[in-house]
Amino acid sequence: MYKIGIVGYGFVGKAVEYGFKQGNKIFIYDKFLPSLSLEEVVKKSEVIFVGVPTPMTKAYKKIDLSIIEDVTARVVKLALRNKVKPIIVLKSTIVPGTTRRLIKTLKYPRMVFNPEFLTEANYLQDFVNADRVVIGADNNEVKQWVVDLYRATFPKIPIFETDPTTAEVVKYVANTYLAMKVIFANEIYDLCEKLGVNYGEMKKMVVADERIYDSHLDITAQRGFGGKCFPKDSVALLGLARELGVELSVVRAAWKKNLRIRKVRDWENIEGAVSKK
Repeated sequence: MYKIGIVGYGFVGKAVEYGFKQGNKIFIYDKFLPSLSLEEVVKKSEVIFVGVPTPMTKAYKKIDLSIIEDVTARVVKLALRNKVKPIIVLKSTIVPGTTRRLIKTLKYPRMVFNPEFLTEANYLQDFVNADRVVIGADNNEVKQWVVDLYRATFPKIPIFETDPTTAEVVKYVANTYLAMKVIFANEIYDLCEKLGVNYGEMKKMVVADERIYDSHLDITAQRGFGGKCFPKDSVALLGLARELGVELSVVRAAWKKNLRIRKVRDWENIEGAVSKK
């Protein structure tokens, strides 16, 4: 039996609870909901999954990491005060390099980055039927502990072990690739409209090729991509690339096209998607 803490009870936190509740003790903290105190969760847990918002800035230039930085610092402070050493598993999508920076700044090596690959519509089933689990850590003992936790609960799900920065990149590449796929589909849809071609019929024949997975190719009434994740992850990756002097021209073009064709920027009204900064 594992003693598992969850900080942040949004769809990520709920998925973690759903996936690990059988045979384990779960302790939950969420500042906006009736729950245990953060100190109680820290004291009682062997491992703490942190899934708090990492919204993009209002100017669409980068993401705001202040919430996860604050929460992680508080967890470490409470752990030291109570002389406990829970493993901190960061689930929030964070800019590559963040986990290592937090480990160095907080002087707390028992930290792991473990990205989630959930859809908001089916997050519970996505968690227990995941395509893969990615565990990024520099501390091999800590990494192995988290690997053992997942293997004990999900023995059939492939587990990839890597360093935290690689794991952080995996998350952004997955989401921005899917976002670009949506924009590509929208452009081909417009081409089909001009040619008098039925997009749906054409798509069936294209995705018969096993190399082309039939996802994110449907055209919605709103056009483009919205929601909580794809917009902010595109912005975050572009912001990081700009700081590093790397040109992500395809990602940038997809984001700009999305801003042009998206009828409603729904992410601006989604809690945790856009910060006040």
